[in-house]
Amino acid sequence: MAVCRVFIQMWHVVVLLLSMIYWAIGGLLFVLAGAALVPVLPVEKSRALGQWLLSVAFRVFLTFLRFCGVYECKYIGFEALEGVEGGLIIAPNHPALWDAVFILSKIHGLRCILKASLMHNPFLRGAAKLAGFIPNKPAHKMLQHSIEALRQGDRLLFFPEGTRTRKLENCVNTLQGGLGVIATQSSAPVWPVFIETNSDYLSKGWTLWHLPDKKIRMRITLGEPLASPPDESAAEFTKRLREVYMAALGDGQKA
Repeated sequence: MAVCRVFIQMWHVVVLLLSMIYWAIGGLLFVLAGAALVPVLPVEKSRALGQWLLSVAFRVFLTFLRFCGVYECKYIGFEALEGVEGGLIIAPNHPALWDAVFILSKIHGLRCILKASLMHNPFLRGAAKLAGFIPNKPAHKMLQHSIEALRQGDRLLFFPEGTRTRKLENCVNTLQGGLGVIATQSSAPVWPVFIETNSDYLSKGWTLWHLPDKKIRMRITLGEPLASPPDESAAEFTKRLREVYMAALGDGQKA
């Protein structure tokens, strides 16, 4: 039994190293692609190409991890987005660092509201700029750019918790107010996404080097869209949205 456990840990180390090599090469290629394409293509076309390339890169990465036995994931209800046009907001809860990878690999054409610090991450900078991601700071510019993007028909990926879920917060953190402002000002529907997992891997405080000791099982469910009526305040919308997460996730996030 001990030998088997050691073998599994060694295999996870190999997978982690291969993953880092994949993203190191991928990050460099995205920087080069951005430098070559952004000056010559219209903004809309370069952005759409960047989003497509990033989605493909994430799908390849997740296929590799699934093949290696790291995780299994079931998507539920995402067919509801087929044929939906116009600006909308995809709003998942945020139990783990890699949540955006799963969402962006499943839903095409998303502009992500990203931590400003990650816009300078060498693994993500090129892809984020090419795909038209929006930094979350300064806050007033993030709100302005997000509202304008939605009015132009763009789709946004926004994590309303603002950071990964803290265990002391139960199943979801107190939501940040930004999404409520964007939803009420743009009138764009918010589609909540409920991510459930049996593992704490890459949760708040979990280091990348701390490898999981069992297969990660996930269930990602697309909820019903929420629209903000004209007389609803941002705070009221935010409260209503959190109640939706609480009802769907209950007392935990275990798949």
